[in-house]
Amino acid sequence: MGAQRTVVVVATLDTKGQEAGFVRDEIARWDLNTILIDTGVLGGPSVVPDISRQEVAEAAGTTMDALLDRGEKGFAIAKQTEGVCRIVEELHARGELDGIIGLGGGQGTSIGTAAMRSLPVGIPKLMLSPIASGSFQFGPYVGTKDICMMHSITDILGINAISRPILRNAANAIAGMALRARADAELEKPSIAITMLGITTPCVMRAKASLEGSGYEVVPFHANGTSGPAMEELIAAGKFVGLIDVSTHEIIDHLNGGLAGAPGRLRVLSQYEIPAVISVGGNDYLLFESLEKAPDRFRDRPHMVHNAQMTTFLPSVEEMRESATTMVRRLNRALGPTIVVIPTQGFSDPNQEGRELWMPEGNEAMIDELELGLDQRIPVVLVDAHMNDPEFARVAVTSMERLIHGDPPEAVAQTVEGAE
Repeated sequence: MGAQRTVVVVATLDTKGQEAGFVRDEIARWDLNTILIDTGVLGGPSVVPDISRQEVAEAAGTTMDALLDRGEKGFAIAKQTEGVCRIVEELHARGELDGIIGLGGGQGTSIGTAAMRSLPVGIPKLMLSPIASGSFQFGPYVGTKDICMMHSITDILGINAISRPILRNAANAIAGMALRARADAELEKPSIAITMLGITTPCVMRAKASLEGSGYEVVPFHANGTSGPAMEELIAAGKFVGLIDVSTHEIIDHLNGGLAGAPGRLRVLSQYEIPAVISVGGNDYLLFESLEKAPDRFRDRPHMVHNAQMTTFLPSVEEMRESATTMVRRLNRALGPTIVVIPTQGFSDPNQEGRELWMPEGNEAMIDELELGLDQRIPVVLVDAHMNDPEFARVAVTSMERLIHGDPPEAVAQTVEGAE
């Protein structure tokens, strides 16, 4: 198996010391190294850490004495958060972090998950917390990273008949992940990112099958407000040779306060050079939890209940035009070769003639805005098909492969238009 692996345990050891020590010892039983980090501020640690709270403060450019003298709890937590993030980043850079687990209530969860968010995707991460329940929103804690949130049931205060097996399960879970995690970089094929929604899935499945047949690995991201930004972070990290962003719904939802909105989508293209095929999938609806919970101005619009937590609403022509304008503004700054492909017969499953969210006026407004606003170096290809038709997937795939091979976007556009 090679060198012994290491799991980092993060907790405030003044109030969670006994429990953190128990978890550390359970992890060690798997023949793993452990590093226990104390992120506390008040009180003394009830178990000896490997990295003290003083060292955490110093990593943030301050001292515990300075934090205590200032007497501001929020400031102290922010500094301890900053310090532990720097420490775990350094541990990972030195090859001394193969997994991380945090224990805590509100404060500990905030600190622990911040440390996890500072680490790359793929590093095992587990947060055991009483707030990992349906009563709280996980977004601020998980962000765009692969953090496992585990509900502790009891508060983390003492080891008892209920907490003991839960603490042991958490330790076993992170130990198993750390032991089985592998770096498969030498086995990986060149990867292409692609965005999808349930209502653009047929398109993505066809594109995926075709590209995998050509030797690529295709990584789908659900355009749900978090996965789009996560994908863009991975683009910035150099994980992909190309992007097929067919499902850009997060743009229109962000502009109108929808559940799946994401600020700044597509801006990564102005910061990192990557061949990109862009489309408008999902810009034909707005997403809210239900008719009753949607803003008043949307309630009298045509809508479709997707499930108990999601209802889609028809946007106005101007809302679709605004989304296109936003896309134009960001795409015109793209550094890499970029092409826009648009299915003229509908942008998602319910956006086709005879279906619930068919509105050709809005589709035409988006097409017009993109054609008129985009720079000449970013061609627009109109495909006489629906988003989920085989022909559209073929055009998107051909465009991607040609851009990756170094063909200029103008030549790619002429090729795919001539082949229709």
